[in-house]
Amino acid sequence: MKIRAYNVGDVFTFVDILSSISGSAGSKLRSLLRSGGQSEVSEKEAEDRGIELVLFVLQKAYAGCKDKLIVWLASLLEKSVDDFLKMPPETVLEVIKEVATGEESTSFFTKASQLFLQTGK
Repeated sequence: MKIRAYNVGDVFTFVDILSSISGSAGSKLRSLLRSGGQSEVSEKEAEDRGIELVLFVLQKAYAGCKDKLIVWLASLLEKSVDDFLKMPPETVLEVIKEVATGEESTSFFTKASQLFLQTGK
């Protein structure tokens, strides 16, 4: 599934989503983000880490950011929220996989993660 190119607004949206994760989950998130680029890994391992991080974020942020997540995922497909919610259920998994493993995703998550870690939220 093809998603649109990331933009500056996506960085702020993603930092907001990350900021909603607190407590022990927030500590684990910071640990995952800091360790993400510290070792040489195969492409498959990097893909698995990306998927793990995105699923972790979605799981932990879901309660506080469900509406924001839906709006963001819909925007990545350039769909309205109503149209996005009418799509087949597998669409969510396909978008998550693309977000976690897409060509632009590494750069996007690196920048968004750096901003998140620097803001100390």
